[in-house]
Amino acid sequence: MDHCFRLVDLPPELLVHIFTFLPKDAIHCCRQTSRYLCEFIESSIELRYQVARELAYVTDNPASILPISERIARLSARESGFSNMTPSWVRTIPVPFRTAGLYELSGGLFWLGESGRQALRYVVLPTEPPGTSSPPIQWERIASSSSQSRIIDFGLAIDEHDLVVIATFTPTAPVKQLEALPLIQALAVSPGVVKLEFVTVSSPSGPHPQAKGSIEFPPSHWGIPSAIILECVGDILVFIVAYPRAPLVPDHVYIYNWKAGMLLWELTAENSTYFGAVFLSTDVLMLPNTTTATLELWLLTAGQTAPVLTLHLPRLVPGTRIANMTARGEPNPSVSGRKNPRMPFHSSVEDSIIVFNITFPAPPNVFTPVFLFFVHRRTLLSLLAAHPTPGDALNYADWGPDICRWINAGGLVTDWITTTSGQRCIALPVREPASFLVLDFNPLTVHAASSVLPAEDDPFEDYGIWAEAVGSRLPVHVMSSRQQYNSYNGVSLDDARIIAFKVRFFFLSLSRRC
Repeated sequence: MDHCFRLVDLPPELLVHIFTFLPKDAIHCCRQTSRYLCEFIESSIELRYQVARELAYVTDNPASILPISERIARLSARESGFSNMTPSWVRTIPVPFRTAGLYELSGGLFWLGESGRQALRYVVLPTEPPGTSSPPIQWERIASSSSQSRIIDFGLAIDEHDLVVIATFTPTAPVKQLEALPLIQALAVSPGVVKLEFVTVSSPSGPHPQAKGSIEFPPSHWGIPSAIILECVGDILVFIVAYPRAPLVPDHVYIYNWKAGMLLWELTAENSTYFGAVFLSTDVLMLPNTTTATLELWLLTAGQTAPVLTLHLPRLVPGTRIANMTARGEPNPSVSGRKNPRMPFHSSVEDSIIVFNITFPAPPNVFTPVFLFFVHRRTLLSLLAAHPTPGDALNYADWGPDICRWINAGGLVTDWITTTSGQRCIALPVREPASFLVLDFNPLTVHAASSVLPAEDDPFEDYGIWAEAVGSRLPVHVMSSRQQYNSYNGVSLDDARIIAFKVRFFFLSLSRRC
């Protein structure tokens, strides 16, 4: 009689390897088939870590040197910390220099611009509580290559390329003509040259070895640009430069191969059209269009003249217009797969949310309407896959109500854009004392939670802004910290921490979450 092969007869290490190819629901079903498999799966730390990653929508970081036991412990601590909204420790980081209006948070580093705009400073955010054996916290400094240049913005691709892209402006007017004016006012009226410098982040910092050199643009006659966007994924750099103070000057969107210094294509638009850009994937770029109140999805191939898909926002009441619309999604897609070895896992790029910040013009001394809305990155890509014909356009009612969540942000601090990580977003009410609020769009968390915002068919019916219903039915779980705070001016979020800001005497207060 032939021997009947049984799955459980396989060696344990081979059985674990086979099960790693199964999704969490299939693993759960296998646990219910026999006592042996139930005990086997529960005893396998590899399978428990895999299921925990799927529940939290994070991806493992193979560059991490931590053992699996430590990784699953940190992931469990992180999820528990966010669920309870109680920090396990708090550290304060002084800022011992005068700052400019430049900042960023990415790759476990927090960045600020120096006053005078000739250098950037960054600090490696701690992952351990005070009193441990971790190295002392210190600010690193990266200076512009020229003492005559002023840094106007910067973009980061730390995990993928160890790269900071620094946009500088060098006045070409005689220096004596500008000495009597404050720095920003002087730059606003001076003709000058915009240049992009590609610099390594890790010490010793210097010109990036993969970049052919800096990229210099034709001289500007309208002073320093007052709107700059820099995003880098793979070999592609998106650089948006605009002059809202010069209303006749069009916006320019440049798509470069930054390593070769080669311009792939260029897009021009009406002044004050683009204030943001998000890579949905390595080859799809989303541009929120303020002028037309749309989201434009572009394929990043040469010769593009129009978006492949246009998503309309809710129709505005005649005479109403959007003043500003920014967007952010963290983390960015990656081509190389290089990861920061300090983190054992990272939020899933595909499942992360995109947050949009929309403001409307208002007369002086009148409250400015501000709204946030959220949508998953994966959902936007699914819309593109379902409408691949170039030039397609969808009205909001046909794509948005079930997959978007809108929030009136008039009572929230909206000065900081670094508020999302993965499927979470953090917010701080303006009125003090205030609790930190975390919006969690993880569908598994939402399903298990009790405090879920109800679906709304038209939450802004009486605002006099939109001419159609603003459906807002994307499920979201809202959590608030038990402690209330009086002295914070803003708050940010990354994969491991909540970072709170006190701007009066600038320092960072870090709440540990994993």
